[in-house]
Amino acid sequence: MEFMKVASVADVAEGKPLAVEAGGHKLLLAKVDGALYATQRKCPHLGFILCRGRIEDRAIVCPLHKARFDLATGQVERDPRLWIIGMTVKSGLQTYPVRVEGGDVLIGV
Repeated sequence: MEFMKVASVADVAEGKPLAVEAGGHKLLLAKVDGALYATQRKCPHLGFILCRGRIEDRAIVCPLHKARFDLATGQVERDPRLWIIGMTVKSGLQTYPVRVEGGDVLIGV
C-alpha cells in the first residue's frame, strides 16, 4: 500500500465532504470531531457522488436517496429512503487509511 498526499489539513473543513484523488481512485475525505476519514466517492447503490451529501455524526448521507454510511467502517447504517420504493444497499463503502504528516493529509491506496 502506498500513501499519497491528497490535501493539506487546512483544506479539510470540519463536517464538509471533500472530493480528492489518490492513485487514480476518486475518493471522499471528511473530518468529523477532528478525525479524518476516506471512502470511495460514489454511492454503492446507484453511483451518485457522495461529496454532495451531508455528514451526520460520523456518517455520510447520500443526497440522492438518503442511504447513510459510517465513515470509519463503510457499513450501511440506513438503507435508501425513496418515496414509495423499498430498497436496500447491497454493499457498504470501501474505506481507506488516512494519516497526517506535518500539514499534509495522506491516503493509503
